[in-house]
Amino acid sequence: MGFHRWRLKNRIFAGFLVIGLIGVGVALSMGLAISNIYSDFRRFTVFSERAELGQDLSTRMIDLQRLSEEFIQEGESFSADQANLVFEQARGLLARLGGSGSEPVMKRAAVIATHLDSFQQAFSEVKIQRNRQSRLITETIQARAEEYGALLDQFAARIPPSGPESVALVERLRTLALQVERLTHRYFDSLDNSLIREVRSNVRLSRELIRQLRDLHQSRVSLRLLGQMEESVRAYEEVILEAVQRTRGYLFLVNVVMAAETHEILYQSDRLSDELHLEMNRIESDVARTIRQAFLLGLSGSAVMLVLIIGLSYAIGRSIATPIENLAGTFRRLAKGETVSGLRQREAGYELHELSKAAEVFRERNQETERLLIRYREISEELEERVKERTEELEGANRKLQQLSRTDSLTGLANRRHFEEILDREWSTALRSGLSLSVIMLDIDYFKAFNDRYGHPAGDQCLRDVAISLQRHLRRGDDLAARYGGEEFIVILQDAGHDKAMDIAESLCRAVSGLDIPHQDSPWQRITISVGVAVLEPASDITSAFELVKNADSALYRAKMAGRNRVVMFSNPPTAPPEPA
Repeated sequence: MGFHRWRLKNRIFAGFLVIGLIGVGVALSMGLAISNIYSDFRRFTVFSERAELGQDLSTRMIDLQRLSEEFIQEGESFSADQANLVFEQARGLLARLGGSGSEPVMKRAAVIATHLDSFQQAFSEVKIQRNRQSRLITETIQARAEEYGALLDQFAARIPPSGPESVALVERLRTLALQVERLTHRYFDSLDNSLIREVRSNVRLSRELIRQLRDLHQSRVSLRLLGQMEESVRAYEEVILEAVQRTRGYLFLVNVVMAAETHEILYQSDRLSDELHLEMNRIESDVARTIRQAFLLGLSGSAVMLVLIIGLSYAIGRSIATPIENLAGTFRRLAKGETVSGLRQREAGYELHELSKAAEVFRERNQETERLLIRYREISEELEERVKERTEELEGANRKLQQLSRTDSLTGLANRRHFEEILDREWSTALRSGLSLSVIMLDIDYFKAFNDRYGHPAGDQCLRDVAISLQRHLRRGDDLAARYGGEEFIVILQDAGHDKAMDIAESLCRAVSGLDIPHQDSPWQRITISVGVAVLEPASDITSAFELVKNADSALYRAKMAGRNRVVMFSNPPTAPPEPA
């Protein structure tokens, strides 16, 4: 069966399968190449670390040679301690090199370790010889010199004044002793062998002079002293020669043994570093070759995949392009309302053949869908209209409920809860802006007696009339009048100081009195009010809105106590209330 006879999904799956297999092959090859590159880089890193260890080892050996020379020259224990520390560091480097797992490197490290042990042994012996030589110079030689000088002094003390020849010989011995001491110190400073020859010559001359003194002095005491002097000269010479031998011994160790071991260690370290660098260069070449191979493999694989994609795309496109064109013509005819037969499966393939068969059914169902859509729109419009009406009703009810929750039902003024909300807001505004804020609290005088005489309906009407009067005289948009409770009312005045608040309070007092509502139980035979005023100024010490209301209530109480029908401004301490309005 030809490729165009396959079902469309099988064609696509087959194409992607071939491309995927090639892609997997290329990916595996690339992964293998990357793995090789990674391994080579790991090896390169290891060899690089070993090369650095070899360079560090060479540096440590140079430090060892320098410290050993400093110890030989200065004899300071600090240099020896530093040398021991460098020994330990060098051993640590050798241990790391020896544990690397590479046989050539391990062999080199073993050879270097052997020479390093020899160097350390030689240096230990040098320290011993150097310390002994130092003790000989600073202690033994000095002691021998002092002993010989003391014997000379003893012998000179026994020479009679009549022996000028003996005195001259003793002075020459003193001079020779000083020369020996000076030449000895100069030798150990310069290590000049000619100075030792001069020392031995002076020692021989001293012995000859002692023999001459022996010929001149035959007494037992003199002979005993001269024998001790001769023995002291001999011991003095032996100590000097021993110190010289110690010096030559450790110089041999330094200049021959230690120098040879240092040279061999440096040579082996350099050879090790060269070998490691050669291996690193070889690894670099391998990495470069592997990268080139991976690049060529990826390039060739991509080219093959591109050719396959183009070929498969062309084949699949050719197999479905013509049936799709035929199907498009069928749908155009169906759109015009024509009745058409479906495409043959041979022409369209399985999927497109089934699609063409469904096209006719789609046309029939489409007409039914259009009728249902028209009906749906009609129902939707009707529902939207009903929803709109119900929404408007709910919004009106919400507005009414909100108004009722904020308004006193009897007077139409703001209720106490709404008053407290507005007071908190205005308090914050006054503090933030530095404005004045006034509160006026009013109470109807003898209202209980009014209710008892005229009845509650008349009392309710009186409250409504007073509320209307308050609203009529508060013309500023920011002012608020509220029923505080019972026959009490309260007013908020924003940006109103003492004078402005008193003017408004007095006008309210006159307005209520001017209503001429009869009240036989009142001294004034009509309804009047008592008013308390409290003001928050920018420099005021009032700390809260509650305190401001409390101050207004206190002023109202003072107005009532003063006889009612008047306005009282809160002050601390209280001042005399004014006369009735």
